[in-house]
Amino acid sequence: MRWMIELLLAVMLVALAVYALTMMPKSPVSTTMGRQNVETAYNTLLQLSLNPSFLSSLEGSICSQNPQAVKAMLDSAIPQPYIYNFTVYLAGSSPPPCLICATWNSKLLSVARPTGWAGSTATSSATIAAVLPDGTQVKLVLYIGKP
Repeated sequence: MRWMIELLLAVMLVALAVYALTMMPKSPVSTTMGRQNVETAYNTLLQLSLNPSFLSSLEGSICSQNPQAVKAMLDSAIPQPYIYNFTVYLAGSSPPPCLICATWNSKLLSVARPTGWAGSTATSSATIAAVLPDGTQVKLVLYIGKP
């Protein structure tokens, strides 16, 4: 019976140690890295949403379903050590003329580095509303992280 009590105490001590380790605050380095990722995501989206040539390229890529021009611009705007997923959603009630059947919040375009990376909640994200040259209201979402 005594060994069961000792085993129970040992299990409780291990559980307490695991709990204490999970409740410790994040290190300053990891907190700073997270802030840098969020800052990079928002700065990139703001610069791109104010760039008329990017918005024109985005509009053309949405209609042609060929995101290569957008991907090239994102690759040059986002520093190389970062991985990203850039997705465009329809934010207004009027879809672009080339996608007249699109409904609110439908995905219009998605590009990523590396190809196929879907982004995750573990990475930093930024969301900005923009208006394409044809008047279409879109929501730009950028997930960014470091591998």
